[in-house]
Amino acid sequence: MSNKDFSKLEGVIIKNKTIYPKRGTIYDADGNILAGDVTFYRIAFILSENVQRYELDENGEPVLVDDYVKDPELTASLIAPILNDTAEFHDYLLERLSLKDEGYYQVEVGYYGSNISYSKKEQIEALNLPGIRFIGSTSRYYPYEKFSSHLLGYVENQKKEDGFKIVGISGIEGIFDKELSGIEGSSSYYVNNENGSAVAGGLISSEKAHDGYDITLTLNNIIQQAVEEALKKTMEVNNHVEKAWAIVMNAKTGEILGYGSHPTFSANDMDIVDYNDYCAMLPYEPGSTIKSFIYAAAINEGVFEKDTTFDCRTFYVTTDKNGKIARSPYRVMANQEIHNYRGFQPNYPTFYEAFCFSHNVGCAVLLEKYIDQQVYMDYMDKFLFYQPVETYGIDEGEFYGSADYGSSYSIITTSFGQGMSATALQIMRAYSAFCNQGTMIKPYIIKSIVDPETGTIIYQGQREEVGTPISESTATEMLNMLSGAVNEGSYTSSRYKIPGVKVGGKSGTAEVALPEGGYGALTIHSMVIAMPIDNPEVLIYFAYQDWNPYGSENIPYINELERTVASVLGLSGNRVIDEDIVNRVVLRDGLDNYVNHSLEYVLEKAGKYNFELLVIGDGDTIISQYPKAGSTMISNQRVMVLTNSDTILMPDMKGWSRKEVIGFWNMTGIAVSIDGYGYVKTQNFAKGTEIDKTMTIEVQLQ
Repeated sequence: MSNKDFSKLEGVIIKNKTIYPKRGTIYDADGNILAGDVTFYRIAFILSENVQRYELDENGEPVLVDDYVKDPELTASLIAPILNDTAEFHDYLLERLSLKDEGYYQVEVGYYGSNISYSKKEQIEALNLPGIRFIGSTSRYYPYEKFSSHLLGYVENQKKEDGFKIVGISGIEGIFDKELSGIEGSSSYYVNNENGSAVAGGLISSEKAHDGYDITLTLNNIIQQAVEEALKKTMEVNNHVEKAWAIVMNAKTGEILGYGSHPTFSANDMDIVDYNDYCAMLPYEPGSTIKSFIYAAAINEGVFEKDTTFDCRTFYVTTDKNGKIARSPYRVMANQEIHNYRGFQPNYPTFYEAFCFSHNVGCAVLLEKYIDQQVYMDYMDKFLFYQPVETYGIDEGEFYGSADYGSSYSIITTSFGQGMSATALQIMRAYSAFCNQGTMIKPYIIKSIVDPETGTIIYQGQREEVGTPISESTATEMLNMLSGAVNEGSYTSSRYKIPGVKVGGKSGTAEVALPEGGYGALTIHSMVIAMPIDNPEVLIYFAYQDWNPYGSENIPYINELERTVASVLGLSGNRVIDEDIVNRVVLRDGLDNYVNHSLEYVLEKAGKYNFELLVIGDGDTIISQYPKAGSTMISNQRVMVLTNSDTILMPDMKGWSRKEVIGFWNMTGIAVSIDGYGYVKTQNFAKGTEIDKTMTIEVQLQ
């Protein structure tokens, strides 16, 4: 604090300034940074000869000194090589610095004078040239670009009286804006009234800001990238897919491992064409994936045997004298009849076959002969359809659908997913009952919220049971039927089989209702997949809206997603989980835990394995590592360990993957701005440069 009275000095005033805290970082479940703050600067040159500032002389007393560009040629010759070492830029800079005679107070120099890294700022400041100002700007950065973008959301830099504040607008960024923003601090100090420059030694008071909380999501990095790739390829497969969405969920705990909607966007570029999160904000008619629940209700009520046969020809709907669903031998009213998909009419299949081949008439006969319509509707309530999921972090803006039970015909159509609506999240919640002995699990996305300054856990996500609509035996029977749908059923469903793990599931095709009523060619195709089907550990839901009612060109991309999920979770016996695995040998043992061990110990252990070890810092004890302990390793993979040292030197990142660069950011806390795709081609700091958390590393991928 100041012990001098500057208030009597001419041209000095007191300024109060808000100290904005660091916004909390958003991580995936593996600790990779999904959203973090980076700082850049732009440079301004003071040309007015009237500008002065106070400096402390050799006796510690404040004295006025000139603070403008006195020598444009010297300034240009020293600064141009730092910003852009070309003759053209040198000449342009000199031209700008020579505008004093035309009455310019200050000038900036466009592109090369913006987005200046901290290291370049330090280089320029070390020249100790007069008349130079830096304007700092903190930006939110999303290193994976298009990565569950609707879930993460985006921010805006909102102008305040004394600067800019990052404010969350949508998604996690918006819902948890208060938690991420932290608590502002403040400072009061003496400044030169003419140019606003601070008086050296003129600080009056200061209150520290409290940084925002860090949020860790349940997303698995590799699974999420696979989700994005499958959605991207689905959108690109032809020109008639309008939108696509998918969820991957741990069937036992409810952890959401993958979550995405397309068209997507990069919050770095704000190229948003669709703001909707279709996993939670779009209630739609899902089609035959809903058939599982009338079959589950009938099994649970003990009212039918799956091997019972029935008349599967067109079902003409009528209502008996008691107001119950009945079947007429002839058409009673136009558009009041139930057909199978594509008009297929098998004679007398069993109900098991009807489920496996997805015959709509089977649902109608169940409601006619076996299960009371009110009992069926009660089961839909027990499965929590038409009720919000309220997943913490997704609950704002959630829709939850409805059903038309106004007639016998409409009740029947809801049983095969028409005339009712649901969201993907609701469907995942309902299907979880089949994977947990009849108990439903609530999907969750927030793994933890932590105060980084104290390490205090503010919130911890956990498994939450939300109802038991069916018995354990019914759940087991439904798994058998879902297995049959994929392994014994229609050609379409059979294509969801993958090698190495037995899957089960149910496909759905539903026409999209037109605003004016009725249906057109626009269709939603979907699939629920459980694996391994004997005791499911994971559920996958994938859907897309297509102008082709028979579209299935994207099934290979869903297969690719299935294989990745099975590999990441070790369901297929081939646990391969890194993005750089092509032509490398998988090592069976996971990575050792190096944290709290000596560097000597780590060097000895690492020598036994065929991977590249990078030691960060010059300490003697390991305080962090990447990848984390237990991670599956592959030959030639890079392993980084951070030591208990205050000194960090810039490594040579050439050839590093995006994931490795983000791993370095996460370990060291030094932000990285990543441009491009592929592997690191260039970096802004030379190898061996001392770096710290106030800097931003810039890398170009190619």
